[in-house]
Amino acid sequence: MTGQFIDALSFTWKSRPQFGDGFFYLDTDFGKIRVFDTKENLPIIINVPDGPNVIEHQIPLIQDLAKDYRVICFEYPGLGFSFPNNKYDYSFSNGSNLLLQVMDSLRLRKVSLLFSCSNGYYAIQAAIQNPERFNHIFLSQTPSIDSIIKWTEKSIPNLLKIPLIGQLTNAILAKKLADVWYKYSLPKNHESKHVYSQTAKTSIANGGCFCLSSLVQGLNKDRKSELNLIGVPTTLVWGSMDFTHRKTDKDSIKKHIKNCEIIEFDGCGHFPELENRKDYVKLIKERTKR
Repeated sequence: MTGQFIDALSFTWKSRPQFGDGFFYLDTDFGKIRVFDTKENLPIIINVPDGPNVIEHQIPLIQDLAKDYRVICFEYPGLGFSFPNNKYDYSFSNGSNLLLQVMDSLRLRKVSLLFSCSNGYYAIQAAIQNPERFNHIFLSQTPSIDSIIKWTEKSIPNLLKIPLIGQLTNAILAKKLADVWYKYSLPKNHESKHVYSQTAKTSIANGGCFCLSSLVQGLNKDRKSELNLIGVPTTLVWGSMDFTHRKTDKDSIKKHIKNCEIIEFDGCGHFPELENRKDYVKLIKERTKR
């Protein structure tokens, strides 16, 4: 049994605020999702934040990339202002199908992806289903499924793993969970740690969601999944100073993508794509313009 229906009930009554230029809501089978789109006629990159990060965390990266790419950033259901409905169970199949729905709705034929941590499995699954639609996949902090399950066992509070109880606990402690997450996922003396935390807590305080419990329970259901991606160039960027992943084997991703290139960013934590934007953007340009 899972308790994600509690999230759906919790957010059904909430209104979705409007944001500035470039933001809109998109209808999907799994609820309305919040999207930001630079809308330029350029090669396309789709980026998603890794909770408790929301679109606002990604804006500096989007601005750097927007000089050369059309950048589309959306929040998966259960994060920010993409409220989940009762069909969304955080499974690899739901996550990949949602990505493909977004691409179809926006009439995107072929894109590159910037996905991180557990979202990476949605990217991999979508590319397995439709490899011809993806130029390159850039992952951050995404190890093998076995490794991410071990990570959740060590890093996620036990109460959050219990259906129903986990969702209720999550709802009460969402801002506290975000605070604790940035304390350990970013390097100890990271100068922007407070900014990361405050941006996430502002989203939650304004009615946004951070459904960590349902995500973890959904991952656990897919722990036996077989993912084997062939034919789509893939690069994993790994932050070496991510305390939460200090015992995670970054090379384990090759269990799912044998030819994945792995590049370590020294001095970065859980968000190397945000913490070292200069080198990350350079990396993307090098690999998408080959």
